[in-house]
Amino acid sequence: MKLYSTLYKSDDSLKKFIAERKIQSAKAVFVQIFSGVIDEAYCMDLAAFIKAELPDAKILGATAGGVISEGIMYEHETVISFSLFDTTRLACDFFSFESDNIIERIEKELIFEDTKAMVIVSDGLISDAESFLKELYSRNSDLVVAGGRASDYDFKKTFVFNEKQTSENACIVCSFSSEDLHTNSDYILKWTPVGKDMMVTKANGPILYEIDGESVIEVYRKYLGDAIVKDLPSSCMPFPLIVHRDGVLVARDPIAVVDDGKALKFAGLFEEGDIVRFSFANIEELTDELEETFHELDKIPAEGVYIYSCSARKVLLHEKLMSELNILESLAPSVGFFTFGEYFSSGKIAELLNVTTTFLLLSEHNSVEKKELKKSIDITCDPIRKALTHLVKVTSKELENISTHDTLTKLYNRSEYLRVIKRKVVSAKRYEESFGLILVDIDLFKHVNDSYGHDIGDLVLRKFAKTLLGSIRADDFIARWGGEEFIIITGKIDKNGLTRLLQKLQKRIKAEDFAPLTKLTASFGATLYKDGDSYEELFKRVDNALYQAKKSGRDRFIVV
Repeated sequence: MKLYSTLYKSDDSLKKFIAERKIQSAKAVFVQIFSGVIDEAYCMDLAAFIKAELPDAKILGATAGGVISEGIMYEHETVISFSLFDTTRLACDFFSFESDNIIERIEKELIFEDTKAMVIVSDGLISDAESFLKELYSRNSDLVVAGGRASDYDFKKTFVFNEKQTSENACIVCSFSSEDLHTNSDYILKWTPVGKDMMVTKANGPILYEIDGESVIEVYRKYLGDAIVKDLPSSCMPFPLIVHRDGVLVARDPIAVVDDGKALKFAGLFEEGDIVRFSFANIEELTDELEETFHELDKIPAEGVYIYSCSARKVLLHEKLMSELNILESLAPSVGFFTFGEYFSSGKIAELLNVTTTFLLLSEHNSVEKKELKKSIDITCDPIRKALTHLVKVTSKELENISTHDTLTKLYNRSEYLRVIKRKVVSAKRYEESFGLILVDIDLFKHVNDSYGHDIGDLVLRKFAKTLLGSIRADDFIARWGGEEFIIITGKIDKNGLTRLLQKLQKRIKAEDFAPLTKLTASFGATLYKDGDSYEELFKRVDNALYQAKKSGRDRFIVV
């Protein structure tokens, strides 16, 4: 495989470029056109010219709010890349999202027994790219997928194109098939969550209406300020929302203000119950870990690198992004563009990413040549900015701990319990799972304080909390409800499992030494989540159960 790229200047210079590199004689040619000129006639004319020069080439084109060639970023330019393959078969086609059975057509036309990877470009503002990727992955999870959503400079118009057509609501897919082809897809994020967990309380696909029961616009105003809200969506690109997806941190940036200024449309999807946080660029990790990243990648076969980097990353990092592009260009010749979302699928993960630099390494040979960085990595940065990044990161962790934990027992506090139980109820409804809730009260604890003093009372509370924490399962949650009361949210469990857990807790408490006390017991109320329960109904039920346990003589549990 060989990869050549050039900035388009004229038909004559492009024709000369093709001839000098004998691209016409290649067995298979894959052409990517990333155009900083957002004009359909210009793009189609260019694609048609290339098709006339290379009749058998597969052509994929997208508008771009910035392009990448040979490790360098360019604005308002058009980059053209030619990937030449010896043993790899290419299949490529244009699919309108307004048509039916797209996945079936892709499988029939583009996917074969030896297909290793697919590159996808789609429009950046209209289509539901995430659902498309998820459906494709659900049926073809062994394929490596990379690519990006088309972009522009002002969130007004994006499209994909080839020599025959353009569309603002479509995708172009190219597959790479060969037993000899080696592929590896990965991404760089290095954005750090900051601030508290917040729950998505109203969403419809990519459109976000409310977070924590408050208008999403007002949430942005509260945490980012009036100036950011005034210029949405472009103003908030450096501060994406982070959401967990199958153990992966996925960033989400808005691409439009909708619903008469009351909601935000994002590049990816949200579900009600999703937990999100704002985030910022971690300058320390971005600058300090790049060389390590290079040495992890230089052991992988690579003859060409396709780069799909988010426009938001370019906005914030500016020249610092050159260091990332440098390590990828040092692996093999590279080309790419700045996107409104990055397609990524590798192994057990398939996500439409934001704010990443996603890349695909391709090689028709298994050998790995020794590679050296073409330029030394610039680890310098504004010391004040770097120090501020470190300060925000450390203090955020400290403040998060203070806001979520009880200072005496070090368990989670009531506020954190309320956040967790609300998420748990939403999750249980979505996945039709059951979980348990246990309310624990130390019997006659007032006598401890009255007889031994509050210092001993505090010591007993800490030891009791430690005993409970050591007795529950890894996926259970425990918090101090208040005073001598504690609350436990179990993982997936049935009534028999809940009873066994309660018996275990009783046994551990009775076996523990709470000196100078000669004896310590506790009462328990417990219940299981039932379909349709609210978190308030759950607590009312478990509180009543605890009351019955105490009324019945204490040192016992009641499950309702």
